[in-house]
Amino acid sequence: MPAKILGNPQGRLTKKAQDTLLAKGITSEIISPGVLELTGDWRTDGAVDYRADYETHNQMLPLIYIDGVCYNFAQAMEKYGDSGVIWKVIIPSPAVCSKVIAVAIKDDVIQEVIMEGSCMGFSNALNILVKGMEISRVVQLLQNVPCQTRSTSCPQELSKGLRNG
Repeated sequence: MPAKILGNPQGRLTKKAQDTLLAKGITSEIISPGVLELTGDWRTDGAVDYRADYETHNQMLPLIYIDGVCYNFAQAMEKYGDSGVIWKVIIPSPAVCSKVIAVAIKDDVIQEVIMEGSCMGFSNALNILVKGMEISRVVQLLQNVPCQTRSTSCPQELSKGLRNG
């Protein structure tokens, strides 16, 4: 089954989507956002139409087109990823480096955290540290982590997103 992925070719979210689809036997192809035209709420590469949320696309989340259906990242991961895992997508404050935080949750336990736009070393370290923790514990630990002179931080935004949802 072929899939086309619209998103940031360098983004970890896109790679995660590709890896998940490939594990299910679905081949994928990245379509560079630079070749797309936006017309209302539709995007097209000249051959395939993408109905998409413009804000979500700007936040570097991939849109995945499989057999005539366009999915956002969380929808695709829930449909084709591990059974019982729910993906929560958090759009953090513009005051922080990360543009998107995607969290895989199963039975109120963090399975994975992916931060798009954040320092790769930091986002990998945070993922390693919170993997396997209950949501309530992650919220408690990260709710007051400062970042330089900013009013918030990537960990605080993760905590807030988990607390609010």
